[in-house]
Amino acid sequence: MNEEGRIFILTVFQTLKTKTARLLEPIVQAEGLTPLQASVLLQLACRDAAVGDISEATCMGQANASSLCKKLEQGGFLTRSRGRSDGRVVTLSLTPVGRETAERIQKRLDHFLELIDALPEGARQELNQGFRAAEQMLDYLFEQTKGDQDLC
Repeated sequence: MNEEGRIFILTVFQTLKTKTARLLEPIVQAEGLTPLQASVLLQLACRDAAVGDISEATCMGQANASSLCKKLEQGGFLTRSRGRSDGRVVTLSLTPVGRETAERIQKRLDHFLELIDALPEGARQELNQGFRAAEQMLDYLFEQTKGDQDLC
């Protein structure tokens, strides 16, 4: 890949990160959360999960995921309980406050989905294909660099 291609890829990564943060941060900051904390709440709104599941879904180490979940527990958003059959497994569940918070965040995020739904069908298909391609590329890069450093 030539220098122009390298710069393009790095610029796209940074632009996606920055613009996503600009969209999401006002929504989650209104709830006193970070985007990552909000992501955990939204995942738990779908189903209870183990810390390991959250670690994998958020692409962060298990110790960091555990620390993040402890902060959410201290904030009254979730409860942590040890598994009955395996005490090493910590299951996370939303509290009523956590569920209400997740619902408010989801309602605000639904506005983005409505805007996307309003696009012409061809544009929506192109976006979906682009997102899938970007995800495949990132998965490929993670897979190829697993041993190099802890990227995920």
